[in-house]
Amino acid sequence: MKIFESGCLVKLNISVWEGRIKLPTHDIQVDADKDLIRATKYLVDRDCLKPIKQIRQKARQVLYGKTLPFPIPGVLFIPKDILSEVDTILQEFQQLFSARAAYFERNYYLFQSAVKGRLQDLFNPMDYPSNIGSRFSFSWQFFVIDAPGQTSLLSPEIYTREKENFQRTIEEFQSMAVTTLRIRFAELVDHMVDRLSGEKKVFRNSMIDHITSFLTDFEKLNITNDEALSLQVDRCRSVISGVNAQALRSNDFFRTDLADKMGTIQGALDRMMVPRPKRKIRFENLEEQGSDRKEDPIEDLVPC
Repeated sequence: MKIFESGCLVKLNISVWEGRIKLPTHDIQVDADKDLIRATKYLVDRDCLKPIKQIRQKARQVLYGKTLPFPIPGVLFIPKDILSEVDTILQEFQQLFSARAAYFERNYYLFQSAVKGRLQDLFNPMDYPSNIGSRFSFSWQFFVIDAPGQTSLLSPEIYTREKENFQRTIEEFQSMAVTTLRIRFAELVDHMVDRLSGEKKVFRNSMIDHITSFLTDFEKLNITNDEALSLQVDRCRSVISGVNAQALRSNDFFRTDLADKMGTIQGALDRMMVPRPKRKIRFENLEEQGSDRKEDPIEDLVPC
């Protein structure tokens, strides 16, 4: 299978000034060995940087949901059919990020003044970068990688070694792709079953939106043609077709029937994944914040 005929690699780079430094040891007033103590001094109120960090968080979340992990740190595989969509989404996030960063830069000295009285003797103008704008950046790169070519720069021995290393990388990527999609889908199904079967009868549209988004992108992300997973995904599409949060809130029979059907899919996924990985996605906060209204694209949301 020629992986890079179906997609390419993407790397997202986002830098945000953290607005804090380690407190010098001589400023730590404790009756203990200061070599064992680490303290942080915040240079601006943390809420000042929160909108920028939320954009970073949301951009990463969206990108991770539409890509697959690749065995190179910070690099993801993106199917070619999603590439244009993701590029457009990242441009929108970049514009939001730049606007928020520019706002912070314009008010930088006001933010410093606001904490001066709170820091008192710990306030030091030298702690603050002079060119704060350079501490914020949002960019991404698409690139293709292929097996090492036979060139004059590589001896036959090095060429053979690098070609074998590349093949192992591709094999590892394919294995990761299968595992990643199975885990993502299993987590979504687990969460839905938990909500449907639990005592807390709070159902947000976001619960349906999360799983619908996965189902929409699945065929493009299923580059290894995982037929067993495809079968369960198709069953899920059929089960949740036409489902909405209002119906779940108002109809106990409908909710119980849906829980049973999703539970069957959950059982099938459990048998496909032994031992079952621990759940990593955190949905509860998303739904509590999301409600049924249209969300601000930079509100708090939750992978590299």
